[in-house]
Amino acid sequence: MERRELTEKICGTAISAGASICGIADLRLLRGIPTCELDLDKFKYAVAYGVALPTSAVESITVEGPGRLYAWAYKTANSLLDLIGIRISCFVSEVGGESLVIPSSMRVDIGNELGHVSHKAFALAAGLGWIGRNNLLVTPEFGPRVRLGTVLTDLELEPGSPMMNRCGDCRLCVTSCPSHALSFAEFEVRPSSREAILDLKRCSSRLKTMKELLSKKAGAGDYAAEICGVCIKVCPYGKKTC
Repeated sequence: MERRELTEKICGTAISAGASICGIADLRLLRGIPTCELDLDKFKYAVAYGVALPTSAVESITVEGPGRLYAWAYKTANSLLDLIGIRISCFVSEVGGESLVIPSSMRVDIGNELGHVSHKAFALAAGLGWIGRNNLLVTPEFGPRVRLGTVLTDLELEPGSPMMNRCGDCRLCVTSCPSHALSFAEFEVRPSSREAILDLKRCSSRLKTMKELLSKKAGAGDYAAEICGVCIKVCPYGKKTC
């Protein structure tokens, strides 16, 4: 099977399983990326995909809290991402390839708030979107209103290319952040560091507070997570698309 056909079939598998967007990242662009309990060297490409969050759920977010609808959508999207990853992995096996599904939302390094690796980095390399002022992936179709997943593979595929930042002079996420955790900085593809635009301690403090509030709400306890979503809601990209 040729690379283009194989790429189309893999992305088709992701879309048919529930993904909203899908692309391929060349791992040569990501050598040296920080990882936890993960070795990228045996793989060549990554299948990066995303599930769009429902507009109604995102629009229900307020400064006072993310609310039940967003909490439910957030955790359900994570579960769907993992299922999509398994579907992709099964397809890769069927055509004789090796793969590794990276969990969508598993925290490995608690102190630094890190998972096995950044899904955002793979999605950027695949050309699914750009890094926004909110330190999230912003897609042309859905803005930052997506959750991301990744499957590594040794199959020969056709990769995309990283997108340049399209935020321009917009500072809505920066000025709207309830914890004042975001800072404006100019960059073309990615900031010089996470710390250049994000105060992790301020953000994490609010996320923990929001989780505590959700856990006390009737019917929301099972979906309580460290989420806020204000910077996602205010972004002009992605409004009224899903």
